[in-house]
Amino acid sequence: MEAVEPFRASQVVNERYRLEAVIGRGGMADVWAADDLRLERRVALKSLRVELAEEDGVRERFADEARSAARLSHPNVVAVFDTGTFRGVPYLVMERLPGTSLADLVARGPVDAERARQLGIEVLAALRVAHDAGLVHRDIKPANVLLAADGTAKVADFGIAKSAEARTHTATGMLLGTAGYLPPERLIGEAATARSDLYAVGVLLYELLTGTQPFTGDSPLAVATAIQRGAHRPVGELRADVDRRLIEVIERAMDPDPARRYASAADMAGALGDRSRSEPGATVVTPAPAGGDPTTTSTAGGSATAGAATARRRPTEVLDRPGPARPRGPRRHRPLDRSRAAPVLALVVLVVAVVAGALALSGGDGDTGGEAPSGRASLPEPLDRALDELESAVQP
Repeated sequence: MEAVEPFRASQVVNERYRLEAVIGRGGMADVWAADDLRLERRVALKSLRVELAEEDGVRERFADEARSAARLSHPNVVAVFDTGTFRGVPYLVMERLPGTSLADLVARGPVDAERARQLGIEVLAALRVAHDAGLVHRDIKPANVLLAADGTAKVADFGIAKSAEARTHTATGMLLGTAGYLPPERLIGEAATARSDLYAVGVLLYELLTGTQPFTGDSPLAVATAIQRGAHRPVGELRADVDRRLIEVIERAMDPDPARRYASAADMAGALGDRSRSEPGATVVTPAPAGGDPTTTSTAGGSATAGAATARRRPTEVLDRPGPARPRGPRRHRPLDRSRAAPVLALVVLVVAVVAGALALSGGDGDTGGEAPSGRASLPEPLDRALDELESAVQP
């Protein structure tokens, strides 16, 4: 395995990108401000964290998914210009934005309803082109939606969450995701789908409008329990000025049953009021069959190659193909089924462990080595107390 060396300020990566300073850190990667010496422009360079770059499987998946993300070209997707490896560390080069995200917007308080609606439409436009290319984001949240200088929303980190999740699945069978945005089916071990992303968009809209997440608690385990129960305060109780149609869109997106959510990002955007059924300039470059050239699908003017592109597409992940939508009945909050209590409990504990690990990698307290807690004794007191409460709740 190639020796892994950390990146440093003023270093020139592969004789092209001069690093300035770290401008962001996450559980998987560091983000550097950098200069592209060849094209003479400012860029952002995201490098896999050194402790993860030493793991062959994670390094390879990061590189693969970075290449997949680079195939997306859309005004609402953070553009990926280049990918590579330098001294054992894979990286990707992205457009450099002012640095404001929807997380910053939420921190200032609830957002105007029409502004939230438009931001939701823009996020869904990004997901639409990604889902059409076979990519599921897995980690839609305010921090992963950046704002351009003109206020346009741009979704970042396509594929990065999958690389992180692959690491935890390989090691311990655990799930990765920001606790408040994980849909119920993910908590019981089901695969991420396009409808998982739509659920997260519903949570994001709820947070933009109310200034708080719908599912809260004093620990990730308590949050996971609230998600399974579907227990949250209706938007209308917190914002009387939000129109009923917008509230209905959010509630349907956050339905615990994936089959009752919107069938696609385009359908949800339409429900929010998006009338641009065709998006000029939206392009997806998909992988070509062995020995062939990449296929470009353009939505501008109904490209004549669209059918061929669809036939030749080899998606990174096969998305669900839902049947007819079920009739919607009254919404109900469903408690945990006792017959599934044991596996649900086990998986929720795993979620807690992974979230705690992700927080540690992001700079929080705890072990930064990425190892999963081996037992109850290693859990902080609030998590241990919440676990006792959940165990009591599911006892026959």
